[in-house]
Amino acid sequence: MPTDRPKVKAAKAEKSPPVAEVDGADDLGTGRVPARSTTGDLLNLVQELAGFDRIGVTRLARHMGIPVATAYRMLRTLERTGYVEQLRESKEYRLTLKLFELGCQVASRTTMRDVASIEIERLAQQAQLTANLGLLVQDQVLYLGRVEVSDVVTLNLRPGSRVPATCTAMGKAMLAAETRPIREIVGDGPYPARTENSIVTYNDLMADLATIQRVGYAVDCEEFNLALWCVAAPIMGSRRAQNGAVSLASYGIPLDDNERERLGKLVTACAHRISRRIGDLDGMHSWIHERATYPRP
Repeated sequence: MPTDRPKVKAAKAEKSPPVAEVDGADDLGTGRVPARSTTGDLLNLVQELAGFDRIGVTRLARHMGIPVATAYRMLRTLERTGYVEQLRESKEYRLTLKLFELGCQVASRTTMRDVASIEIERLAQQAQLTANLGLLVQDQVLYLGRVEVSDVVTLNLRPGSRVPATCTAMGKAMLAAETRPIREIVGDGPYPARTENSIVTYNDLMADLATIQRVGYAVDCEEFNLALWCVAAPIMGSRRAQNGAVSLASYGIPLDDNERERLGKLVTACAHRISRRIGDLDGMHSWIHERATYPRP
Protein backbone atom coordinates (compact mmCIF):
# COMPACT_ATOMS: atom_id res chain seq x y z
CA MET A 1 0.00 0.00 0.00
CA PRO A 2 2.69 2.56 0.79
CA THR A 3 3.85 2.26 -2.78
CA ASP A 4 0.48 3.49 -4.02
CA ARG A 5 0.70 6.86 -2.28
CA PRO A 6 3.33 8.35 -4.59
CA LYS A 7 1.20 7.35 -7.58
CA VAL A 8 -1.75 9.30 -6.20
CA LYS A 9 0.46 12.36 -5.81
CA ALA A 10 1.81 11.88 -9.32
CA ALA A 11 -1.74 11.71 -10.70
CA LYS A 12 -2.62 14.96 -8.94
CA ALA A 13 0.48 16.56 -10.31
CA GLU A 14 -0.58 15.61 -13.83
CA LYS A 15 -4.05 17.12 -13.33
CA SER A 16 -2.83 20.25 -11.60
CA PRO A 17 -2.55 22.60 -14.56
CA PRO A 18 -6.10 23.68 -15.40
CA VAL A 19 -4.23 26.97 -15.42
CA ALA A 20 -2.33 25.71 -18.42
CA GLU A 21 -5.06 27.09 -20.68
CA VAL A 22 -4.44 30.54 -19.29
CA ASP A 23 -0.68 30.49 -19.80
CA GLY A 24 -0.83 29.15 -23.33
CA ALA A 25 -1.53 25.38 -23.35
CA ASP A 26 -3.17 24.37 -26.59
CA ASP A 27 -6.51 22.63 -26.03
CA LEU A 28 -6.74 21.74 -29.69
CA GLY A 29 -4.31 18.85 -29.23
CA THR A 30 -1.20 20.57 -30.60
CA GLY A 31 0.66 20.69 -27.31
CA ARG A 32 1.97 23.75 -25.52
CA VAL A 33 2.57 27.09 -27.12
CA PRO A 34 4.60 29.96 -25.68
CA ALA A 35 2.91 32.28 -23.17
CA ARG A 36 1.34 35.31 -24.85
CA SER A 37 0.79 38.91 -23.90
CA THR A 38 -2.88 39.57 -23.23
CA THR A 39 -2.66 42.98 -24.90
CA GLY A 40 -0.80 41.57 -27.88
CA ASP A 41 -3.28 38.72 -28.27
CA LEU A 42 -6.24 41.11 -28.16
CA LEU A 43 -4.75 43.30 -30.87
CA ASN A 44 -3.91 40.26 -33.00
CA LEU A 45 -7.42 38.92 -32.54
CA VAL A 46 -8.94 42.24 -33.64
CA GLN A 47 -6.76 42.22 -36.75
CA GLU A 48 -7.81 38.65 -37.56
CA LEU A 49 -11.49 39.45 -37.03
CA ALA A 50 -11.19 42.26 -39.56
CA GLY A 51 -10.67 39.60 -42.23
CA PHE A 52 -14.00 37.87 -41.55
CA ASP A 53 -17.58 39.01 -41.84
CA ARG A 54 -18.36 36.67 -38.95
CA ILE A 55 -16.61 33.72 -37.37
CA GLY A 56 -17.16 31.15 -34.61
CA VAL A 57 -14.86 30.90 -31.63
CA THR A 58 -13.50 27.42 -32.47
CA ARG A 59 -12.66 28.35 -36.05
CA LEU A 60 -11.06 31.60 -34.89
CA ALA A 61 -8.96 29.77 -32.29
CA ARG A 62 -7.81 27.26 -34.89
CA HIS A 63 -7.03 30.05 -37.35
CA MET A 64 -4.88 31.87 -34.77
CA GLY A 65 -3.34 28.74 -33.26
CA ILE A 66 -4.50 29.51 -29.74
CA PRO A 67 -6.69 27.61 -27.22
CA VAL A 68 -10.44 27.88 -27.70
CA ALA A 69 -10.82 28.95 -24.08
CA THR A 70 -8.30 31.76 -24.61
CA ALA A 71 -10.05 32.94 -27.77
CA TYR A 72 -13.40 32.88 -25.96
CA ARG A 73 -12.11 34.93 -23.04
CA MET A 74 -10.65 37.55 -25.37
CA LEU A 75 -13.85 37.74 -27.40
CA ARG A 76 -15.85 38.27 -24.23
CA THR A 77 -13.48 41.05 -23.18
CA LEU A 78 -13.87 42.76 -26.55
CA GLU A 79 -17.63 42.24 -26.39
CA ARG A 80 -17.85 43.92 -22.97
CA THR A 81 -15.90 46.91 -24.24
CA GLY A 82 -18.04 47.26 -27.37
CA TYR A 83 -15.53 46.23 -30.04
CA VAL A 84 -17.12 42.85 -30.81
CA GLU A 85 -20.70 41.57 -30.90
CA GLN A 86 -22.09 38.03 -30.91
CA LEU A 87 -24.82 37.20 -33.39
CA ARG A 88 -27.85 35.81 -31.61
CA GLU A 89 -28.76 32.96 -33.97
CA SER A 90 -25.40 31.64 -35.16
CA LYS A 91 -23.45 32.56 -32.00
CA GLU A 92 -20.67 33.78 -34.26
CA TYR A 93 -18.71 36.96 -33.57
CA ARG A 94 -17.96 40.01 -35.64
CA LEU A 95 -16.40 43.44 -35.15
CA THR A 96 -18.64 46.40 -34.39
CA LEU A 97 -18.19 49.90 -35.84
CA LYS A 98 -16.43 51.18 -32.73
CA LEU A 99 -13.00 50.88 -34.34
CA PHE A 100 -14.31 52.78 -37.36
CA GLU A 101 -15.61 55.53 -35.08
CA LEU A 102 -12.29 55.78 -33.26
CA GLY A 103 -10.42 55.83 -36.54
CA CYS A 104 -12.59 58.66 -37.81
CA GLN A 105 -11.95 60.66 -34.65
CA VAL A 106 -8.21 60.21 -34.92
CA ALA A 107 -8.21 60.99 -38.64
CA SER A 108 -10.33 64.09 -38.05
CA ARG A 109 -8.01 65.41 -35.36
CA THR A 110 -4.88 64.62 -37.30
CA THR A 111 -6.25 66.28 -40.43
CA MET A 112 -7.27 69.34 -38.45
CA ARG A 113 -3.85 69.66 -36.81
CA ASP A 114 -2.04 69.31 -40.13
CA VAL A 115 -4.35 71.70 -41.95
CA ALA A 116 -4.54 74.17 -39.07
CA SER A 117 -0.76 74.47 -38.79
CA ILE A 118 -0.76 76.51 -42.00
CA GLU A 119 -3.57 78.74 -40.83
CA ILE A 120 -2.34 79.40 -37.29
CA GLU A 121 1.04 80.40 -38.70
CA ARG A 122 -0.77 82.84 -40.96
CA LEU A 123 -2.82 84.04 -38.00
CA ALA A 124 0.28 84.65 -35.86
CA GLN A 125 1.87 86.70 -38.64
CA GLN A 126 -1.30 88.73 -39.17
CA ALA A 127 -1.67 89.63 -35.51
CA GLN A 128 2.01 89.54 -34.54
CA LEU A 129 0.95 87.52 -31.51
CA THR A 130 1.26 83.90 -30.40
CA ALA A 131 -1.37 81.66 -32.05
CA ASN A 132 -2.63 78.42 -30.50
CA LEU A 133 -4.67 75.39 -31.58
CA GLY A 134 -6.54 73.22 -29.05
CA LEU A 135 -9.14 70.51 -28.51
CA LEU A 136 -11.73 70.07 -25.80
CA VAL A 137 -10.91 66.84 -23.93
CA GLN A 138 -13.46 66.27 -21.16
CA ASP A 139 -13.31 69.51 -19.12
CA GLN A 140 -9.86 70.57 -20.29
CA VAL A 141 -8.20 72.15 -23.30
CA LEU A 142 -5.48 70.05 -24.89
CA TYR A 143 -2.96 72.21 -26.74
CA LEU A 144 -2.21 70.72 -30.18
CA GLY A 145 -0.16 73.41 -31.83
CA ARG A 146 1.50 76.75 -31.22
CA VAL A 147 3.16 79.39 -33.39
CA GLU A 148 5.19 82.09 -31.70
CA VAL A 149 6.26 85.38 -33.25
CA SER A 150 9.92 86.16 -32.66
CA ASP A 151 10.77 88.54 -29.82
CA VAL A 152 7.27 88.29 -28.35
CA VAL A 153 7.20 87.26 -24.69
CA THR A 154 4.55 84.65 -23.97
CA LEU A 155 3.43 81.98 -21.50
CA ASN A 156 5.09 78.58 -21.85
CA LEU A 157 2.14 76.39 -22.86
CA ARG A 158 3.54 73.79 -25.24
CA PRO A 159 1.65 71.22 -27.35
CA GLY A 160 0.50 68.45 -25.04
CA SER A 161 -0.29 70.83 -22.18
CA ARG A 162 -3.74 70.71 -20.60
CA VAL A 163 -5.54 73.58 -18.88
CA PRO A 164 -9.06 74.02 -17.44
CA ALA A 165 -11.62 74.91 -20.09
CA THR A 166 -13.54 77.31 -17.87
CA CYS A 167 -10.73 79.85 -17.47
CA THR A 168 -9.31 79.91 -21.01
CA ALA A 169 -10.53 81.59 -24.17
CA MET A 170 -10.25 78.42 -26.28
CA GLY A 171 -12.07 76.38 -23.65
CA LYS A 172 -14.94 78.84 -23.38
CA ALA A 173 -15.17 79.17 -27.17
CA MET A 174 -15.60 75.41 -27.52
CA LEU A 175 -18.06 75.25 -24.63
CA ALA A 176 -20.14 78.02 -26.22
CA ALA A 177 -20.43 75.94 -29.41
CA GLU A 178 -21.26 72.71 -27.58
CA THR A 179 -24.55 70.93 -28.20
CA ARG A 180 -24.23 68.86 -25.02
CA PRO A 181 -25.42 70.26 -21.69
CA ILE A 182 -22.57 72.25 -20.16
CA ARG A 183 -23.05 70.56 -16.79
CA GLU A 184 -22.25 67.21 -18.41
CA ILE A 185 -18.86 68.58 -19.45
CA VAL A 186 -17.65 70.77 -16.59
CA GLY A 187 -20.08 70.00 -13.77
CA ASP A 188 -21.84 72.44 -11.46
CA GLY A 189 -18.72 74.13 -10.09
CA PRO A 190 -16.95 75.60 -8.34
CA TYR A 191 -14.42 75.61 -11.15
CA PRO A 192 -10.62 75.90 -10.84
CA ALA A 193 -9.51 79.41 -9.93
CA ARG A 194 -6.13 80.20 -11.47
CA THR A 195 -6.41 83.92 -10.74
CA GLU A 196 -8.84 86.24 -9.02
CA ASN A 197 -10.46 86.80 -12.43
CA SER A 198 -11.22 83.13 -13.09
CA ILE A 199 -14.85 82.08 -13.54
CA VAL A 200 -15.75 79.75 -10.69
CA THR A 201 -19.57 79.53 -10.69
CA TYR A 202 -21.95 77.90 -13.13
CA ASN A 203 -24.11 81.04 -13.47
CA ASP A 204 -21.13 83.25 -14.31
CA LEU A 205 -19.91 80.69 -16.84
CA MET A 206 -23.29 80.51 -18.58
CA ALA A 207 -23.48 84.30 -18.73
CA ASP A 208 -20.05 84.43 -20.37
CA LEU A 209 -20.98 81.68 -22.83
CA ALA A 210 -24.09 83.62 -23.82
CA THR A 211 -21.88 86.62 -24.65
CA ILE A 212 -19.57 84.40 -26.70
CA GLN A 213 -22.52 83.01 -28.63
CA ARG A 214 -23.65 86.56 -29.35
CA VAL A 215 -20.33 88.05 -30.52
CA GLY A 216 -18.82 84.88 -32.03
CA TYR A 217 -15.54 84.76 -30.10
CA ALA A 218 -14.31 84.25 -26.54
CA VAL A 219 -12.05 86.46 -24.42
CA ASP A 220 -9.83 85.53 -21.48
CA CYS A 221 -8.83 88.60 -19.48
CA GLU A 222 -6.17 87.34 -17.05
CA GLU A 223 -8.44 84.44 -16.06
CA PHE A 224 -5.80 81.73 -16.51
CA ASN A 225 -2.66 83.73 -15.79
CA LEU A 226 -2.06 87.31 -14.70
CA ALA A 227 -0.79 89.46 -17.54
CA LEU A 228 -2.19 87.04 -20.13
CA TRP A 229 -5.03 88.07 -22.46
CA CYS A 230 -6.45 85.73 -25.11
CA VAL A 231 -9.10 85.80 -27.83
CA ALA A 232 -10.41 82.54 -29.37
CA ALA A 233 -12.98 81.12 -31.79
CA PRO A 234 -14.29 77.54 -32.24
CA ILE A 235 -13.47 75.39 -35.26
CA MET A 236 -16.68 73.70 -36.24
CA GLY A 237 -16.88 70.05 -37.27
CA SER A 238 -19.42 67.71 -38.79
CA ARG A 239 -22.96 67.64 -37.46
CA ARG A 240 -22.42 70.93 -35.61
CA ALA A 241 -19.78 69.40 -33.33
CA GLN A 242 -16.70 71.60 -33.01
CA ASN A 243 -13.36 70.01 -33.70
CA GLY A 244 -11.33 72.50 -31.72
CA ALA A 245 -10.45 76.16 -31.34
CA VAL A 246 -7.82 78.72 -32.30
CA SER A 247 -6.62 81.60 -30.16
CA LEU A 248 -4.33 84.60 -30.07
CA ALA A 249 -2.43 85.34 -26.85
CA SER A 250 -1.03 88.64 -25.65
CA TYR A 251 1.32 88.50 -22.68
CA GLY A 252 1.96 91.66 -20.72
CA ILE A 253 -0.01 93.90 -23.10
CA PRO A 254 -3.68 94.46 -22.14
CA LEU A 255 -6.29 94.30 -24.87
CA ASP A 256 -8.79 97.13 -25.03
CA ASP A 257 -12.25 96.70 -26.54
CA ASN A 258 -11.17 97.72 -30.04
CA GLU A 259 -8.22 95.33 -30.02
CA ARG A 260 -10.37 92.48 -28.74
CA GLU A 261 -12.82 93.06 -31.56
CA ARG A 262 -10.01 93.18 -34.13
CA LEU A 263 -8.45 89.97 -32.86
CA GLY A 264 -11.90 88.40 -32.59
CA LYS A 265 -12.41 88.94 -36.33
CA LEU A 266 -8.99 87.44 -37.06
CA VAL A 267 -9.53 84.25 -35.03
CA THR A 268 -13.07 83.81 -36.35
CA ALA A 269 -11.85 84.11 -39.93
CA CYS A 270 -9.00 81.69 -39.20
CA ALA A 271 -11.37 79.14 -37.68
CA HIS A 272 -13.64 79.45 -40.70
CA ARG A 273 -10.73 78.86 -43.09
CA ILE A 274 -9.67 75.76 -41.17
CA SER A 275 -13.24 74.46 -41.29
CA ARG A 276 -13.32 75.04 -45.06
CA ARG A 277 -9.97 73.30 -45.51
CA ILE A 278 -11.23 70.30 -43.59
CA GLY A 279 -14.17 70.27 -45.98
CA ASP A 280 -17.03 70.75 -43.53
CA LEU A 281 -18.78 73.97 -44.44
CA ASP A 282 -22.09 72.76 -43.03
CA GLY A 283 -20.74 72.69 -39.49
CA MET A 284 -19.47 76.26 -39.63
CA HIS A 285 -22.73 77.45 -41.11
CA SER A 286 -24.54 75.78 -38.22
CA TRP A 287 -22.50 77.83 -35.73
CA ILE A 288 -23.29 81.05 -37.54
CA HIS A 289 -26.97 80.22 -37.87
CA GLU A 290 -27.26 78.99 -34.30
CA ARG A 291 -25.67 82.18 -32.98
CA ALA A 292 -28.46 84.09 -34.71
CA THR A 293 -31.03 82.20 -32.64
CA TYR A 294 -29.49 82.99 -29.24
CA PRO A 295 -31.30 85.55 -27.04
CA ARG A 296 -30.08 89.12 -27.32
CA PRO A 297 -29.83 91.41 -24.28
